[in-house]
Amino acid sequence: MLAVLFIASCAPKEEPKTKDWKRGQDFSTVSFSVEGFDGPEAVRYDEELDVYFVSCFVGSTSGDANGYVSRVSSNGVIEELRFMTGTEEYPFDAGRGMYITGDTLWVADHSGVHYFNKKSGDHLGFVDFSDFETGFINDIVEKDGDLYVTDTGQRKLYRIRDFEAELVKDNLPIMPNGITKLPDGNLVFAPWNDGPEIYQYDVETDMLSVYGTAAGSDNYDGIEFYDGALITSTQFDSSLHLMIDGKDELFIKLPGRPADIAIDPNRGVVAVPYVALNRVDFWVLKE
Repeated sequence: MLAVLFIASCAPKEEPKTKDWKRGQDFSTVSFSVEGFDGPEAVRYDEELDVYFVSCFVGSTSGDANGYVSRVSSNGVIEELRFMTGTEEYPFDAGRGMYITGDTLWVADHSGVHYFNKKSGDHLGFVDFSDFETGFINDIVEKDGDLYVTDTGQRKLYRIRDFEAELVKDNLPIMPNGITKLPDGNLVFAPWNDGPEIYQYDVETDMLSVYGTAAGSDNYDGIEFYDGALITSTQFDSSLHLMIDGKDELFIKLPGRPADIAIDPNRGVVAVPYVALNRVDFWVLKE
């Protein structure tokens, strides 16, 4: 018995195979698609509930009070189409970028940011941006307990602290669309215009620097950091791009103009919404 154990312990162990990026994909390799939305502009995955939230424009980008957020299972079933809506006091016009903190889902709208209970869908409140000269409030990320919100139309970055909005950065070198956070805490913007540089921002030092140069020219929308890479969606060539160590490449060719993406980090799946197609597609990122 001892001899058997000794031989087994000396046998070479197989190293776990590292998955590689699944390059060269197009619509023929899509895992699944979900239809039935009204102008889906952004998706956000929640690990705790294992669901996706999809925010929808529903026609006009402002003033019509018919926006909503859908709740979708991780395998693509719409559990509730109009899971989150506005109130008479705080109408929800056109859902855009989202972020989750605890049990709260924050959703950008044309005049501010709504927040909902992610489990019940109840509307909890609204952070009003009407005191500012806003252009197109767009996407949200959290850092050190504060929320940072991009304004694509005015080249601005706002912060929400204690449910109050304040201007953090004006006259950015690009029109910031999507926003995400790197492992070192720096914020990174997807450039809607004036690309192809993708900028990072150190909040503590108020320093802007170039993170990398994108392969496309501009019109980048969604941006997420996953497994050492920056994944962006761009309407320039209707694709997802993959940036590793500052080098950018076309990653997945898409069937339409993509908006704000989401990633399920456990399954390695990316969700891509298209406002014009009323659909969200899902791809596996690695082999």
